[in-house]
Amino acid sequence: MLPRRRARRFPPLVLSLVATMLAAPLLAAPWPAAGGSAPSPQPPAQTRLDVGSFTLLANGQRAGREQFSVQRVTSQDGGTLEVRSESAQGDRRVAMRLETDSAGTPVRYSVEERRGADVTLRLGGQRVRGRFATLARSSTGEAAREYLLRPGAVVIEDDGIVQYALLVRDRTMAEGAGITLPSLTPIANSQGAVRLVLETSTDTIVVAGTRRAARRWRVTASSGDLRLVWTDVEGRLLRLTIPARNLEAIRDDVPH
Repeated sequence: MLPRRRARRFPPLVLSLVATMLAAPLLAAPWPAAGGSAPSPQPPAQTRLDVGSFTLLANGQRAGREQFSVQRVTSQDGGTLEVRSESAQGDRRVAMRLETDSAGTPVRYSVEERRGADVTLRLGGQRVRGRFATLARSSTGEAAREYLLRPGAVVIEDDGIVQYALLVRDRTMAEGAGITLPSLTPIANSQGAVRLVLETSTDTIVVAGTRRAARRWRVTASSGDLRLVWTDVEGRLLRLTIPARNLEAIRDDVPH
């Protein structure tokens, strides 16, 4: 999945932090702290923003499922948004955890992919001094990468679904208006840009048999890859389609 390439000479602290993330259980362990292991005087406050699941359809046929959660974490160091997801398609299982600042710019990131009993990819990333360093271990070897974090940068993976909840959250714009943001695609070891346009704020969509008011967004990557995204008025993800791949993610439950 990842090309074999010579690792860049990152500072030892950066590689140590990222390697710790790769070794830790992805969905159970807390994020490692840069300043040591001393406990925080007060545990971070967590506010659930959304939780649910999507049914994945390929060519109109059920192909898998993705469970997710989105929450706000507030600590003495400030506030962050945290997204977690677990998806299953055939024998492929992917667990993802993304922590961002309030603008959606990545702070920490972990991905683990399995095929059957075999781990085929482990990727960890950490923001350090205006850059984002990643270390990936896969069947093709080990690859390290450092990205310059431009203002507003977001993580958008080729197969990602719930990351789009952060892309559109708290966006205020008129119909037809858009914004272009720098993007990182760590699994593909690349970076580029993504164009987000609010097509309409008065669409409707059926979720779990219930008709819901929705906003429809058009998301276009640098490659021209198009996604259509539907959210409710609070920015919670309802549906996502990738027309070129005949792929749909349809929410199983009504957000509440």
